[in-house]
Amino acid sequence: MTQKRRTAQPEQSHDMMRCVVDGAGQLLFVSPALGWALGLNAGVLRGRALSSIVDIILPRGEDKMQSGFYEAVLLRQHRDPVAMSARVDIVDVGADAPYSVVWLDPEGRLQKQKQNDFGTAAREFALFISENQQKAEKAAAQKPDLDYISNTDSELRHFLNLTSDLLGVYRRDMSFVRVNPAFNRVIGYTDAELKMFPFVDLIHADERDHILGVMQKVIHAPEGEEVRIDFECRVRCKDGTFRWVDWVHKVTGEYVYIVGRDVTDIKQHEVALERREQQLSEAQKIGRMGHWYLDATQAVDARSVMEWSDQIYNIFGVEKGNFTPAIGNVSAMLLKRDLRRVYQVFQRAMIRKRDYEVEFALRRPGGELRYVRCEGRCKVNPRTGEKEALFGIMQDITERTRHEKALREAKDAAESAYASKTRFLANMSHELRTPLNAIIGFSEMIQRQLLGPVGNARYLEYVGGIRQSGEHLLDLINDILDMSKIEIGKYELYVEELNVGKIIRLAIHMVEGRAHESQVRLVSDDIPDDIQIMADRRAIMQVLLNLMSNAVKFTKEGGTVDIRCFRELGGVAIVVSDTGIGIPKDKLDVVTLPFEQVSSEFTRNHEGTGLGLAITKDLIELHGGTLDIDSEVGVGTTVTVLLPDRLPESRPAG
Repeated sequence: MTQKRRTAQPEQSHDMMRCVVDGAGQLLFVSPALGWALGLNAGVLRGRALSSIVDIILPRGEDKMQSGFYEAVLLRQHRDPVAMSARVDIVDVGADAPYSVVWLDPEGRLQKQKQNDFGTAAREFALFISENQQKAEKAAAQKPDLDYISNTDSELRHFLNLTSDLLGVYRRDMSFVRVNPAFNRVIGYTDAELKMFPFVDLIHADERDHILGVMQKVIHAPEGEEVRIDFECRVRCKDGTFRWVDWVHKVTGEYVYIVGRDVTDIKQHEVALERREQQLSEAQKIGRMGHWYLDATQAVDARSVMEWSDQIYNIFGVEKGNFTPAIGNVSAMLLKRDLRRVYQVFQRAMIRKRDYEVEFALRRPGGELRYVRCEGRCKVNPRTGEKEALFGIMQDITERTRHEKALREAKDAAESAYASKTRFLANMSHELRTPLNAIIGFSEMIQRQLLGPVGNARYLEYVGGIRQSGEHLLDLINDILDMSKIEIGKYELYVEELNVGKIIRLAIHMVEGRAHESQVRLVSDDIPDDIQIMADRRAIMQVLLNLMSNAVKFTKEGGTVDIRCFRELGGVAIVVSDTGIGIPKDKLDVVTLPFEQVSSEFTRNHEGTGLGLAITKDLIELHGGTLDIDSEVGVGTTVTVLLPDRLPESRPAG
């Protein structure tokens, strides 16, 4: 404490420097020690305004002490107590009146103020000092508790800083007071930035009006009433993005305390899950399929209720709100012919704890018949081995079932018609061969004149035509009969060991006459004698005759037909090449079909049924072989037959 004037120190130097100031700020009492310190007579100071004689100068950085001092002295605002120090400079000097005792702490807070008579001032000051000394000693004794409280506050701050929840406080006008670091981190704004706009500005524009209406409950809550609200909304972040936050707001007094939890990831998962559920629902609609679930931890009976997806209600033709999918109700819709079978499958699945599938028919409430496929799985507890649930899918297979039924009926009808045709052809062939053999035999006898000469030469010519036509018709009937047998699987192979060279030469010898008549040269220089195979003699001969006859028939005068044979891996290859008219590329796939012929000016001059190559191909395949045709129009055709040494085991043997 400094001073402008100083007198001799009073003898009672131990006297306290004290003063009394009334409510108007006037000095009522000044102790001798204080008068000495100020360099003034204590009696002169009475009645003067404190502000007229002293200027309170406080330690640097403690401006609030000064404001606290004047609040306590002039405005009589009581505050919490401790002790105060200050430097006083004398300004000037100057009476008896009621006094006010004021004691301030270093923070400028009023420690005590009391009005009393002037004569008791010293006693009051002494008592006050004694009380404050006792308080100071008691406070010192309780210092460990203060440290504990301080530590607890520190731990609480650390806890609030570590939490991921968004904590904050705003006033009833929605202006921010304070937020925790998690709030800053998630939203992106600093404390200073948040104080520039109200809380509601953070809310997405699409939701702001609704949320503002909800917040009125806390903003306008009556004084003293604690109101809490919960809501979820999108919050705008500083970077322009939005986060979903689940909020709890509670008002206490003038402040609203908020706790928020960032649920953006949960929302995104919910959206993704909802999207997948929609996709699954659409897929089930497209596939006419739904899923179901049945709790099997309790006894399963007619009253047990299944959980159905919407599509299963559609399959059964019932309304979700008007139908309970209990087992008894579902069973009542099944056809009686299927009910027992479905129950058995269902029970076996529960007893054996395994998957199952079953198809059944049901009748909708309107009488419509629907066919359903049900696939289920029994869920078993891996720890106890007990069944927990049955679940699976149901699919409406009505259209598929009807198509399958129509196809079966069409197939049966086609097979029946085909069998009828085959039987007819077989019977007709048998009936026709008998008279044809007679015609051919008698015409041959007449042609040879075995019973005597024919008088007219023209008759002999006619008889020759009759015999030739009969033989052609017999060949046709034999082809039809062979094809019929092959088609119905009744063509039997009589397998034996054959010398391929010998049977080829025999076939060449049989077509030499026709080749000579057509002036077509047969070439067979490359026919080995040592190739043996297991095959049906008659079938192989028929194959060779068909191939050689076709080659001769469709080769012009002066042309060549070349027959070769050689060893091939695991079998033998027989090749018949000609320089005939050839086959168009687009007809190569159809010439081996029954009754198919390649139409051209040349082929129309050659009789045939179109069965030759078809029978040839089938006979070769019965032996496990293959037929390959390579041809070019105007150049010629090459047919290659590959036969195995032995028939496959699956082929019938004679």
